[in-house]
Amino acid sequence: MTEPSPVHVYWNRTVKVWSIRRDGIVVDRRPSLALAGCALHAGESARLRCERTGQRDVHAWIKGTLADGAKPADAVRIGYRPAEPGFRRRDTNEVVTAARHVWFEPDGTAWALAPIPSPETCQ
Repeated sequence: MTEPSPVHVYWNRTVKVWSIRRDGIVVDRRPSLALAGCALHAGESARLRCERTGQRDVHAWIKGTLADGAKPADAVRIGYRPAEPGFRRRDTNEVVTAARHVWFEPDGTAWALAPIPSPETCQ
């Protein structure tokens, strides 16, 4: 049995749904979904270019494998804003780089279970 291939998920601001990309191609769009084994990617050079030019592009996504299950009560809201580097916890503003699971909600919010802080922000 083969492992499911990882996907990249990002909020599509134009159509207001989550886009699912595999091997660089959007293969699905969903109002909600969940991923397991997540790595959070935010391209810093692309973020700076977008800030400088005012042009939007997809430079931040969460990579993982599609999963099932309801969002637990102890999930932490995370998000990305082009005005600041990295994905961040919304409660502490701490930069996070990975999480055990992430749930993507129809309202555009994302919630992480066991978010892992960036080594650069750990003291």
